[in-house]
Amino acid sequence: MRTFYIAMIGSLGLPAGAQQQRIVLFGPPGVGKGTQAKRIIQKHGLCHVSTGDLLRAEVKKASKIGQKVKSLMARGHLVPDKVVVRLVIRMIAGTRTCERRGWLLDGFPRTATQVHALMDAGLVPHQIIVLNATNETIIARALSRAREATAAGQTPRKDDNEPTMRRRIAEYERNRDATLVALRQYIRITEVDGEDERGRVEGVINQLIPRMHSKPNDAEDTGHVGEDVVEDS
Repeated sequence: MRTFYIAMIGSLGLPAGAQQQRIVLFGPPGVGKGTQAKRIIQKHGLCHVSTGDLLRAEVKKASKIGQKVKSLMARGHLVPDKVVVRLVIRMIAGTRTCERRGWLLDGFPRTATQVHALMDAGLVPHQIIVLNATNETIIARALSRAREATAAGQTPRKDDNEPTMRRRIAEYERNRDATLVALRQYIRITEVDGEDERGRVEGVINQLIPRMHSKPNDAEDTGHVGEDVVEDS
């Protein structure tokens, strides 16, 4: 079984009475992080920080980081921790919604080093939800995305094929145990069945995230990076 984690992070360093939610979605590729992230953002009005979107944006604009990570991503390998940490911190620090309303981290942390970087930044989670799904489900979702893209006349993502997805899952599994050990130093874990209907998974997640504020105004920067708004990252 694969796992998907949602860590609700305390509002550290905020003024008394401030209402901010900080959420982390963490788990294997294709488990549904992007899909659930979009729904949570729409409901709670948070800043979306997707490591996959951040990295793809760097590749698209051919930045130094993008040139460095392009081949790694295409082969299904993890990007170096220091690169991901730098992008995440830059995003949170430079986006108004992240500071004012809170944020949702999608695909970070994925390694023990990233967990400790999160804690060192003063962002200490206090709850994790584990969403379980089989390898077969994860791969089927990736292949379905590729078919849908082709049918729409679009180019499928380079990693939406079975060999690359299996490499990505293997990368995740190599880091999973050490990451869980690091997370368990700070967080209790609750499991959710990710094989069930999407609506039911969403309902369970929403019960665990209090609605502390309304959605942002249309003019407010939600911090979303990239074009993939519904993506199982």
